[in-house]
Amino acid sequence: LKIIRDRLGAHTDLPVDLTVHVLDHRMVNAFALPGGHVVFFRGLINHAETPEELAAVFAHEIGHVVSRDPTRHALRSAGSIGVLGLLFGDFAGGAVVLFMTEQLIQAQYSQAAEADADAFATGVLQNAGIAPSALGDMFSRLLEGHESSDKGIVAHFLSHPDMRARIEASQKAHEAAEVGGFAAQPLMSEAEWQSLKDICKKRR
Repeated sequence: LKIIRDRLGAHTDLPVDLTVHVLDHRMVNAFALPGGHVVFFRGLINHAETPEELAAVFAHEIGHVVSRDPTRHALRSAGSIGVLGLLFGDFAGGAVVLFMTEQLIQAQYSQAAEADADAFATGVLQNAGIAPSALGDMFSRLLEGHESSDKGIVAHFLSHPDMRARIEASQKAHEAAEVGGFAAQPLMSEAEWQSLKDICKKRR
């Protein structure tokens, strides 16, 4: 993840240094915490098909850091649910977690904050030579997974009606970049990508 962090960070005016953490859990999630901490779950890393897709999620979370969303909310809704899931030990539809999920979404979820982070991400990706459409690609993959299964907390988030609009916005950002002469640059080698995908295996 250091390669991605450095590539994105070189094109971002960060208020704090970024610290990246990886949690060894199958949940498909990532979130930002106060102080520049960005947390990825193993499930998200495994779900990404390209390093560019993972970089897009990283750029989105950096957007929250730059706008200081984590400080305002202490824990973003998705992140809060991830922590609750760890405490309760249930990501497969437990009644308590699902109840808390709904309550947290109602209390904290901000479409404006997510849209702003998406817009920030596509801009940073373009400046870093990474396809802005990678964000929409990742969203599309997750949405397709949801449509084949309605189980789990992640499915609850992906059913949000604004998801398709976010995918479309990412694609339009990419098209606009191409009109301006954008050309993507390789992010990492296949060996580096495979090493990143195996990051949690190395810690066991």
